Amino acid sequence: MSTATTPRTSHAQHSAPASTARLSAWHVLRSEWIKLWSLRSTLWTVGLTVAVLVLLAWAMAAGAASFGDLSDAPGSATTVYTVLAPGQIFGSLVLVVLAALTVTGEYGTGQVRSTFTAVPSRLPVLWAKGAVVALVAFVTAAVGTALSLALAGAIVPEMRPDWSDPEMLRIVLGTPLYITTVALLGYALGALMRNTAATIATVIGFVLVVESVLNLISWKPLEYVRPFLPSSAGARVATPQEFLELTNQMATQAVDLSPWAGYAVLVGWVVAILAAAVVRLRTRDV
Repeated sequence: MSTATTPRTSHAQHSAPASTARLSAWHVLRSEWIKLWSLRSTLWTVGLTVAVLVLLAWAMAAGAASFGDLSDAPGSATTVYTVLAPGQIFGSLVLVVLAALTVTGEYGTGQVRSTFTAVPSRLPVLWAKGAVVALVAFVTAAVGTALSLALAGAIVPEMRPDWSDPEMLRIVLGTPLYITTVALLGYALGALMRNTAATIATVIGFVLVVESVLNLISWKPLEYVRPFLPSSAGARVATPQEFLELTNQMATQAVDLSPWAGYAVLVGWVVAILAAAVVRLRTRDV
């Protein structure tokens, strides 16, 4: 007695997956975007950054309205800089917290193991996280800068930007650019150190304490160091020439960097630290 058999090929074809999903750079980027915005701290940090920028601008404008006389330079780059300068420092430090958490948070919870299991090459994860941090930081800083200028101009009409000033575009666009790059500096350090507290303490301590002290110490060798400090050099892109000359007089520097050359120094710091993070990521286990 024989039993009739039917080919199993067709059944096997239907039961097998039609195709194997390919994990592209876009998929990794989208995943990191979802991760970032699924955290409650992201909305708080973004909101706090905008609030810090606007409140500091309000304080500067209110002070100028009470005690200042801006009739000699209404809407100049120097006047606008006085509105934006405090936010450049403190707004960037708030975003450093978000940037650090983007990478150190996963190491703290151990979720990074699952991430690297899904993306075995690892480097796309590093680039995707950095791209997300850069986009969120720039948009946040740009919105905060725009609101700061609008509020200051409403309080003191002389603080409304005069776009005919040749330095105005650099000051206004340089502010969110500088804030974003400092946030990326925090991200790079977070990727290297893999510890939230250590990363935040390092960035804040270096920017607010170490650089300030080095700029005050009168010692000849430091004249060759000061121009290449990350925050001091990078801030030149959003500083008018009048203030740059004043800074050079207060803290003697052996090299007088242009605004964009100073910004390139800050970018160089970010690239160098990211390179070290890449080496650690590729040569050591999680």
